[in-house]
Parts: sequence; structure tokens; C-alpha cells
Amino acid sequence: MITLLEAIVNGVSLGALYSLIALGFVIIYRATGVLNFAHGAFLLVGTYVTAEVGASHGFALGLTSGLAAGAAVGWLTHSVFMRFSRDRSHISLTVMTLGINILAVTEITRRIGDRTIPMTEPWGSAEMHLGPVTVPQVRMVALLLATIVIIGFLLAFRYTRWGLKLRVSAADGETAALMGVRLTKVSATSWIIGGLMATLAGLFLASFPSPGIDPGLSNSAMRAFPAAVIGGLDSVGGALVGGLALGLAESITATYESGLGAIGNGLSGIVAYLVLFAVLLVRPDGFFGKKAVARV
Repeated sequence: MITLLEAIVNGVSLGALYSLIALGFVIIYRATGVLNFAHGAFLLVGTYVTAEVGASHGFALGLTSGLAAGAAVGWLTHSVFMRFSRDRSHISLTVMTLGINILAVTEITRRIGDRTIPMTEPWGSAEMHLGPVTVPQVRMVALLLATIVIIGFLLAFRYTRWGLKLRVSAADGETAALMGVRLTKVSATSWIIGGLMATLAGLFLASFPSPGIDPGLSNSAMRAFPAAVIGGLDSVGGALVGGLALGLAESITATYESGLGAIGNGLSGIVAYLVLFAVLLVRPDGFFGKKAVARV
């Protein structure tokens, strides 16, 4: 029973990080209609800068620099590639993000080489005891910080002018533009927020269970992509539910997969996609996604 409780606590913490990444996918999709497959690059670039700067100037400056780098990559992706592309179709722009991801990840991989860059985070490998349950302190810090960021984002999404503009432009971009909403500014802000959230999640994913940063860290973004699809690519609440569901599924599977013999070998690495396929068979638009209505 204690093992299950530990798996649940770890799963909720991991799910909160997946929710952060999934929110990035959702807000960019809502603002632009583009599926951003460069999210892994945002995560890797921001986390890499955090580790490199933090190693010589301390964690606080490293974190600040990393968040700035993640936001800058998001802004550059929008301003250089998305905004001035000659082909404005969503499919072409989505494919372009794949190319951006390959270029950025390849460059960071070249810089890292065969190293694993350690993080300089202040919590280290300490553990916390919640009654009979023992969990890594980094997991609890990740859960607390991710919860604060998610609540802050939801409040901003619901009560600020930016949130109103995003909701209106997602519902009807042409009408929003006629009403004075600057769609370019809303779009750019969404890409910046996506970069910030990816970097923040990457910081904790690089702290535990991995010992530091390596090029494979960018794959974490694609592990969170099913969360956005399961919840619905146009649903903010769906991203939260999908992230928590996948975090719990992955953590519980990793805890018990060794007892499943050959069937369970490596099952935790693909359980997110198994859940994704199962959900799409029943709800192709995700649990909270809106079905597209076409008039004929």
C-alpha cells in the first residue's frame, strides 16, 4: 500500500509537469492553429542555458537566464519563422516546427557532446517523509511550483485582457481583428508563454530521475504531447486533466512493470501512447475538445 501511495504522489508531481508542457501546446494551438512540435527544443534550450549559467554563476542567475532563453526561442520561432512564412497554412507551419526542433536539438546536442550536464538546483537529492510515504524533495517542489504557475495562468486566462483576447481570437480570429484585437501580439505572447512553461518543466525533469541534462531530455515534450490531445487541443482544462492522467499512469506502471514479466518490460515508456490510442478510439477530439462544425 505504501508503494502505491508513493507512486501516486510521484505521479501527481510528474503529471503537473506534463500539464505545464501540455498547456504550452494548447495555448499556441488556440492562438495560431499550429501544433508546435518545436516544444522539445524550447525545453532543451532553456534547461541547457539554466545548467550552463548556473554552473558558474549560481542557480538563481541560471534559472533566470534559462527562462529568458526559453521565452526568446518561443518569440523567435513566432517572429522569424511563423510570422513571415510565405505559406500561411497551419499544416505547413506545423511541419516547419518539426524542422525548427531538429535544428535546435541538433545544435544543443553538438554543444553537449557526450556529457551529462548536472543541475545546480538547491534541493539536491533530499527526501521528504509524508507519514509513511517517502518521496524525493524535488518532486514536492515541482508539484508546488507547477501548481502555483498553473493557477496563475488560469487566473490570467480567465480575468486578464490577454486571456480575453486569446479566447476571442480562438473563437473567431477575423471578428477579433475587426474589434481591434492585435492577433500578432496575442500569438507572440502565446509562443513566449509556451517557451517559459517548457523550460520550467524541463528544469525539474532534468533534476529527477535523470542526473542532469542530455539531448534525450527534449523527448520529454513529446511524452507530454498525448496529454494535450487526450484533454483536447483547444481545452486548457483538458491539458491539466490529461497531464495528471498520464503522470499517474506512467508512475504506477513504472512501479509495477517489473512484476509483469516480459510484457511489462519498458511498458512505462509507451503507456502514454497506449492511453492516447485508447482515448482517440472513443473520443477523437479528446475528452474536452470541441468538435468542428462544418456547414454544407
